Amino acid sequence: MSKVIAVDLVLTQDFFPRFGGAHMWLYEVYRRWPTPVTLLTRSYDATPADRESQTRFDARDHGSLRIVRADMTVDDINLLSGASRKRFANSVRQVRAIAGKERVTLHVLRAFPEGFTALLTKLRSPRKTKLIIYAHGEETLVARASGQLRLIAQLVYRFADLVIVNSQSTEALVKGLCPSARTVCIHPGVDASQFRASSETVDAFRAQWGWPSGTVIVSTIARMEPRKNQVAVLKAVSALRAKGVPLAYVCAGDGEERPKLEALARSLGIEAWVRFPGSVTDEQKVLTYAASDLYAMPSIRSGEMIEGFGIVFVEAAAAGIPSICGNVGGQSEAVIDGQTGIVVDGTDQAAVEAAMERLATNMSLREQMGAAGRMHAASLDWHDVTAATVRAVGGRA
Repeated sequence: MSKVIAVDLVLTQDFFPRFGGAHMWLYEVYRRWPTPVTLLTRSYDATPADRESQTRFDARDHGSLRIVRADMTVDDINLLSGASRKRFANSVRQVRAIAGKERVTLHVLRAFPEGFTALLTKLRSPRKTKLIIYAHGEETLVARASGQLRLIAQLVYRFADLVIVNSQSTEALVKGLCPSARTVCIHPGVDASQFRASSETVDAFRAQWGWPSGTVIVSTIARMEPRKNQVAVLKAVSALRAKGVPLAYVCAGDGEERPKLEALARSLGIEAWVRFPGSVTDEQKVLTYAASDLYAMPSIRSGEMIEGFGIVFVEAAAAGIPSICGNVGGQSEAVIDGQTGIVVDGTDQAAVEAAMERLATNMSLREQMGAAGRMHAASLDWHDVTAATVRAVGGRA
């Protein structure tokens, strides 16, 4: 009897070198996968800088992953449009070109647009296709606001062999759209070993910000968009400094909100106590956590956007600093309230300020929560997350 050959294919329209937490989740899991995996994604070649960044990334060692880039984007989802249907048909051809006639397990970033491509592939060859969909939270809220996207998400979740959700909050959202969805909750993880740095290196990095030695530094490393709620942190820093708390703020990242945030720091008169370093490298990210005393991102719901989990909170925990997070979405599953940080209502400015003051003025509490955070992060090691995912996915299609 001939051996049955199966292909593992990760399908994500967007990927490195442009990425977010969802893409990090897939990358860290599948580069550790026990068997070879092909990842199909788009090519970033609009500018020479994009091409150079992509070339550098693709040249790295990606473990089990083999990256294939092709024209497989569907930017405007409209099933009534012939152009949109052609884009989906092209994406299906790209998938079939890799899978050939073999059995294939599709591991898909989200319900749409990639999930619909995967669903069409499965309906074409149901006996040869296994469908694994990831869910992050915000896409389910986006789906509820659109008749077409709601239908697509419902169909994808219904026909998926498994939906892997990043939090119990996201699981409830998926079930709200498709009660029959087969779900499993697996929290994203962290490589805690990466979040260690020598005291000399940390001291030198911290000194470059130019603040006095007794300053308590709060940081946020995130895309600058309304739901991340850096506005509340800036206002809290201003209010607490007025009370004599020696706070300073490192607001790292980039995005459409950056000009507004910089203007707010100036209007509050705290520009000398705020740094906007922009997007940071992996090394700079590690050092920013290590040189900070606490992490704050009291994320809120903005339109249909929420924080489905929050890998940044687990990274901060791995670095040994407590976090302040919001109470919407899955943040409270990333931060254990009262143990690894404080969960607040991000729309309540007084609550944000009270949490920040509590941590800023109590070094022993920060150290206690930081130690608990390291233990929490250790329980979410990427190797363990990968092993849990392998067990959940089970046998191949």
